[in-house]
Amino acid sequence: MNKKGFTLIELLAIIVVMGIVAVLVAPNIIKSFKKSKEKSYDILIKNIETAGENYYLECENGDLSDSRKYGNLACSISNNNTSVTLENLLNLGILKSSDNNDKVINPKNSKNISNCSITITKVVGENYKVTFDINIPEETCFN
Repeated sequence: MNKKGFTLIELLAIIVVMGIVAVLVAPNIIKSFKKSKEKSYDILIKNIETAGENYYLECENGDLSDSRKYGNLACSISNNNTSVTLENLLNLGILKSSDNNDKVINPKNSKNISNCSITITKVVGENYKVTFDINIPEETCFN
């Protein structure tokens, strides 16, 4: 008798082998996803810091302080400080969204953080070296 197909034992053996492979591979896949989200988060923070520095420099030396030209996107500096939302950085083209949807998305939890406000402080140190302190409120922006 020549029957085609698999026996129940053969099917169970294949299912057991696939289950073992899944148990061994799943933790590595989950770890890879977590690492990629952490890396995306770190890149987003660096991009926000760079955009904040560029924004401050445009406020100080560019024409971003011209409210006739930029309206509510215009900026002002007081005591070497200025604040801006991530949405305004997007609207000005200083910060780019990762998927070009005009929103800043937290890679860890996929929430929109465009309304998060950052504070940029210009610090003049020894030998007139200029650095910028970018305050990103993690508790309100990234939780």
